[in-house]
Parts: sequence; C-alpha cells; structure tokens
Amino acid sequence: MPTSTDSARRAELLDRLLDYSASHGLSEVSLRPLAGAVGSSPRMLLYFFGSKDELVREVLRHSRGVQLRLLADTLAEQPDRAAALRALWTWISDPSHHNLVRFFFECYARSLHDADAWRDFGRWSVTEWLPHITAALGSTEADATLVLATIRGLMLDLLATGEVGRVNAAFERLLVAVTGRG
Repeated sequence: MPTSTDSARRAELLDRLLDYSASHGLSEVSLRPLAGAVGSSPRMLLYFFGSKDELVREVLRHSRGVQLRLLADTLAEQPDRAAALRALWTWISDPSHHNLVRFFFECYARSLHDADAWRDFGRWSVTEWLPHITAALGSTEADATLVLATIRGLMLDLLATGEVGRVNAAFERLLVAVTGRG
C-alpha cells in the first residue's frame, strides 16, 4: 500500500520527468541517465513505476493532464471565439513553451507507429482537446477539428522554420476564416 510520502515522491518525480522529457525527449533515453537527471536512481524509478514502459505511460498521462489544464485555463472565460483562439495561439506559440510542444509532437509521432507505451497518445490528444475547443468556439466538432489540426500544423511549421511572422500571418487568416474577424 503506497504511503502519502510515496505518493508525494511519485508526483514530484513525474513533474521532474516531464520537465526533463520536455527539454531532452523521452524516446531513446535509458533508465540510468534518466534517473540521474531527475535526482533518483533506476531502482527507485522501477519501485514507483514498475517498468520503463510504465514510466513512459505515466509521463505521457501526466503530460496530457498538464496540457489539458493549461488548455482549459487558457480558454476559460474568454469573451468570444476570436479571443479564445488568440489566447490558445498566444500560449502555444510562446517560445517559453516550445520544449513542451516539441515533446508533445515527439509523443504524437511515436504513438502513430509504436505499439508499446506510446500507443494511443495521438488519439487521446485529439479526443481530449476537441470538447474544449468545440465549447470555446461554440461550434461543431468538425470546426474544432479544423482549428485543432491547423493550429498543430502551424506549430510544426513554426518549430521547423522559426519564421514567426509568416506563421503568425497564417494564424490570422485562420482566425478570420473561423470567426469572421481578426
């Protein structure tokens, strides 16, 4: 039976693992260097997570939870659809969040072909985000799907090229197309 100390330590490790993963990725890391980077030992990581695959699954679950809280907070109480989309774009395109966004895309890509710990991350990242965007837009799931896919595509473009002006101009076109105003 886990103790409250164990639960607190596990939660602290998950935060550290997510921070590390956002900066360095998680795809090819082995347990020993990962443990050292987060101030733990391989034995303790196995104690808290059971296996490396389960550790990856838990970091991915934690990452999705953090993303959903940030998404909900970003979209909360925006006065209209345009403000909601602008708030989302402002948050997601902020350079201070690029490591987290890169990690998101690493996980998403791995989930498309990996049958192990990464499985279903991509599907969940769509099904969990769509209700929030649908509600913020006050529109259909199809409209939310278009917005979500376009914003993710714009972020890939921004991360790949660093061309902020061009990508922001494309976002403004999306904003006008979806809301009728910029």
